[in-house]
Amino acid sequence: MKLKDKWKRGLPYVGNKGQKVEQIMEALPDGKRLVDIFGGGGCVSLTAASSGKYEEVIYNDRRKTVVELLRALINDKPHFNLMDYVALTREQFFDWRDNQPDSIERMLVLIAYSFSNNQKSYLWSKKSEEEKLLLTKALFYGNTGTEFDQLYNYSLNANTISEKYRLFHKWRREQMNINSRFDQLQQLERLQQLERLQQTVRLEQLEYSVKDYRELVIDTDDVVYCDPSYVGTQYDYGGFDHKAFENWYLHECPAKEIYISEYTKLPHTEVAFNFGKKINFSGVNKRRDELLLRVVR
Repeated sequence: MKLKDKWKRGLPYVGNKGQKVEQIMEALPDGKRLVDIFGGGGCVSLTAASSGKYEEVIYNDRRKTVVELLRALINDKPHFNLMDYVALTREQFFDWRDNQPDSIERMLVLIAYSFSNNQKSYLWSKKSEEEKLLLTKALFYGNTGTEFDQLYNYSLNANTISEKYRLFHKWRREQMNINSRFDQLQQLERLQQLERLQQTVRLEQLEYSVKDYRELVIDTDDVVYCDPSYVGTQYDYGGFDHKAFENWYLHECPAKEIYISEYTKLPHTEVAFNFGKKINFSGVNKRRDELLLRVVR
């Protein structure tokens, strides 16, 4: 994906389809309306809405604050100064996770600072946390009292997170003695992604929805895309009833064109596209084919 198009990746989110979304768009049929049932970080919806392939795109996810965060960033209402979130400690992360009420700001913190975007574990180990925050504070505030504070002056004229992070990498290449452990500041990569959303134009084709998938009003000529929790994987917020989902797509959903992303071929489906192997970070660490399935009834 070209740099100018990376805003289409949406929110950094578990299962984000950023690397496969163009192939998904090619595989999905044309239609008047696309309904993205389990929208997650919004990658498929954003790409579809900007593609010209559909007159209308419904971005739906049952997690209200996920949908509201994406909408807030795209519309810049409310405005988030993402610079305020560049250096959050472990204690601050757990305070947001455990003690603060659900909100779009809380969701922003959890997706930007959680390991593998799981919204549960802090991004870094205790061993590397101090080093990462030290370098970040030197880059943005220049107040660490260490040699790294030179970074602040180096990037003083950079006005965005993306610009500062780019200059950080340039500075690092010039400092041949800097340890490779400073290679990545993952929270800045994620905040860059959010920053790109703030810089997009409003997408007129995109509508936002917060419903259980069984409550959505779907027409027979809609193209329905589903990216549920995959069978046998750990990422399942609140538990996902795969049998109920099977009953829905087989008997209840009126759409003629229903597509599902999965690792496993589901009952009453055919493989519309095989994206090939993807690393599975389970205990067995096997590679599995990621499939786009078409429901056959």
